[in-house]
Amino acid sequence: MTQRHRSLKIIDTFDEQFSALSSEDLKTFVAHVRRRLDDTNEKEKSSKKQEEEEEEGEGESSLWSRVCLLSFLLILQSGSSFILQSFSDLISRHILITMYLTMLVGAGGNAGNQAAVLVIRRLAKSRSFPVRPLLIRETFSALIIGLLVTSVGFIRVWIEERGAILPSLTIGIALFCIVTTSILLGTLLPVILQRIIHVDPAHAGPIIQVVMDILGVCITCAVGQTLLVNYSSHKHKEL
Repeated sequence: MTQRHRSLKIIDTFDEQFSALSSEDLKTFVAHVRRRLDDTNEKEKSSKKQEEEEEEGEGESSLWSRVCLLSFLLILQSGSSFILQSFSDLISRHILITMYLTMLVGAGGNAGNQAAVLVIRRLAKSRSFPVRPLLIRETFSALIIGLLVTSVGFIRVWIEERGAILPSLTIGIALFCIVTTSILLGTLLPVILQRIIHVDPAHAGPIIQVVMDILGVCITCAVGQTLLVNYSSHKHKEL
């Protein structure tokens, strides 16, 4: 029996019982139905009002948490200025560090955000999944992506620097380290936020961006100091 047939049968049964009622019974029945409708409307209005109040409270709480997070990340990101200050001699002698710094930290932030979005999407579908296979797979992905992106970056710098190998190698190594590190952090951070800190994993996006800005500056300056200063000085001494 279809749903339509069931509904018609219920209506027919109701009509048979309804026709047997007296006028007084009908008035009582109508009054009862009106009271039930009024009670239902009141409950719906009360429930809707409560939901609106909860949404308003959640909106204010969400706004405050966003302001706090962004303020914290702003202060944290300003720490990169201290790192640049500590490598001021390197930067003043090798201007290419500052020329490609935004490219390097930008690549790290993009790679980390990309990995974080994939993990957040998976967390939205299933909160409980094994992290180890995910980490192993993303490690291989990070190495492959890092090598491919580094090849592009190396060629870009090699062309700009007119075939100079050492500057191109410096930026290439820094780019590889930044991209691979960013992908691994972008994979782990949403899981850590949700399962350990119990925070919305969607915050992983801005966090990974700031973290990789700082780490990107550190890695770039460290690689530049090693190759452009220490290695070059050692080669000059040998000559």
